Amino acid sequence: MQPSRPARSIPCHRSRIYAALILLLVFATAPVADKAAAEEPSALQSIDRTTPTLRTPLDVVSHGSAVFTANSRTGSITAIDQKTLTIIGEWSTGGTLSAIESNGRFLIATDESAGRLLVMTPDLSQSKLLLNSQHSLPTNPVDLAVSSDGGLVAVSSLWSRTVSLLTLDSSGTVRLQSSVSLPFCPRRLLFIDCCTVIAADSFGGNLAALDATSGRLLKQFSVHGHNIRGLAVNPRTNSLLVSCQTLDSSTFTTYERVFWGVLMQNGLHSLPLNTLFSSSPQPSFVKGVQERSEFQQGGNYAVKSEAAAAAPAYARQDGPGASRYPLGTPSIGSGDPGAIVVTSGDVTALVLSGTSQIAFRMASHLPFERITTGRRPEALCLSADQSRAFIANRFEDSLTVLAFGKDTAAIEATVALGTMRSLTEEDIGEQTFFNAQVSLDGWYSCHSCHTDGHTNGMLADTFGDEDRGAPKKVISLLGSAAAGPWAWNGARKHLEDQIHTSLLISMQSQISTEQLPVQPLAAWLRTLQPAPGIATAGNRLPDPRILQEARRVFETVGCTNCHAGRTLTSADIYDVGIHDEQGETRFNPPSLSGVSQRAPYFHDGRAATLEDVLRSAHHNPNEPLTDHQIQLLLNLLDTL
Repeated sequence: MQPSRPARSIPCHRSRIYAALILLLVFATAPVADKAAAEEPSALQSIDRTTPTLRTPLDVVSHGSAVFTANSRTGSITAIDQKTLTIIGEWSTGGTLSAIESNGRFLIATDESAGRLLVMTPDLSQSKLLLNSQHSLPTNPVDLAVSSDGGLVAVSSLWSRTVSLLTLDSSGTVRLQSSVSLPFCPRRLLFIDCCTVIAADSFGGNLAALDATSGRLLKQFSVHGHNIRGLAVNPRTNSLLVSCQTLDSSTFTTYERVFWGVLMQNGLHSLPLNTLFSSSPQPSFVKGVQERSEFQQGGNYAVKSEAAAAAPAYARQDGPGASRYPLGTPSIGSGDPGAIVVTSGDVTALVLSGTSQIAFRMASHLPFERITTGRRPEALCLSADQSRAFIANRFEDSLTVLAFGKDTAAIEATVALGTMRSLTEEDIGEQTFFNAQVSLDGWYSCHSCHTDGHTNGMLADTFGDEDRGAPKKVISLLGSAAAGPWAWNGARKHLEDQIHTSLLISMQSQISTEQLPVQPLAAWLRTLQPAPGIATAGNRLPDPRILQEARRVFETVGCTNCHAGRTLTSADIYDVGIHDEQGETRFNPPSLSGVSQRAPYFHDGRAATLEDVLRSAHHNPNEPLTDHQIQLLLNLLDTL
């Protein structure tokens, strides 16, 4: 029998409309081997758990009598006995694991650094984990899902923007069926039936439904939000649950607006599946002003305290059958909601990663309660009998066991995965970045806007440009430590100054000025590399002669006047003919490293694509680029 599981498959759960782009979806075989035959299984190397290290568990799955964690930093898999809650063993895969699943027979894991799918068989009686086969994947595989019959596997690859659809037979042989290109960077995946898989945007609020047998696009839709980190199906209500955050770009950062939960909302969307897949348009699933207004607690951007206090913290209707449940109340934020599981008995559990808590409700009509877990709960799964949930704590190298009773739930135990080493300054900075409790009342973390160090693609009015009423695009921090100055107006000459301002104003942190974690955050940010260009990530590089011609155009038309050197930027500010709402006309150019992954563009996101930027004439209105020059530059920019 296939084990219970967070919204990845049924019955196992884990956790702007792009209509014009639907016709542009490309279904093509990825440049990987189409088949990985099962070979004689080989035993993975066992690891000494007493050696101090940082495992960083990112995922967890129930399989047979044990539960297994996928540990990112060590590239290891840990097995815990579900009955005794003792460690059975830990084995190295030699990679950087990002996700783990079970189809009842095999364990399947993704290795993000090597771009591999691993198929394994546990032999716990001999304390062994056997590697049956491995399969090449597009770069940066970050999540996977398995169909209810265990024969179909879907893998999301972040920067190449693809979902790989594969078959897995009883011998452990993996075969690629199709690779689907998406107009967004996918992360979370969920099978909602035997052969339909939902793929969610890692940064924005976009989702796509795919036929896993043919690779055909069935539907594209979106929720008003970003940072989708949880997907599940509630079988009682036949609805798709989506946990995400919603940044209000029209609200500037003040103590009051953060306190009342106006600036950043954390919510659980419930979308009825029968309505979602109907042939008629469903406005309740369309991202827009009306939906943003409906989602807003208190229904008023200029929130009065009385209105906010009276805003109901329970499910509200959003069209026929759909609802949104705001997570958090004034003074009690719920930053970074994540993975979800729903039992057959209608119990819902949802990790609040940023506040290190698990939220649960014993029935869909009841409010959520919350309990503290280990630091940064990242994933969870159900036991085979659905009486317990196992929660992987990313920054504590531990597993929290939540037991469901008749009327409530309680922490049963916490299992340490092994000895942890001392934290470096970079480690502390990383944990601080993902900690919503650094902000006022835990409403959001740095990650909430700068998703995994990148950007949620939204606008934010954070006083970063020293005024308000002119929201600016959230800048990616990947590679930004070497690309100063900082802020859109270039006002911050040192990275630490920008961090200090962000903590005090953007985060409204209540930490004393002397204890603000500026140095650890700066140390961690300096470890972040730029995102790979779309063409590079997808292994679709243009002919070298085309790139050579493109570089000549890049220099001759004046791109290097602002975008030069290793970081492809400059320390000056420039007037390119764009004004913000406060009359500011001079801005610092962002680095072009990874620029193809950062749509929309300009300080206010007015350009949806890089082609829009090049055709806008803002850079050189007297000598507009030719179509040929534009195409050459696009080819180049997609590789940076």
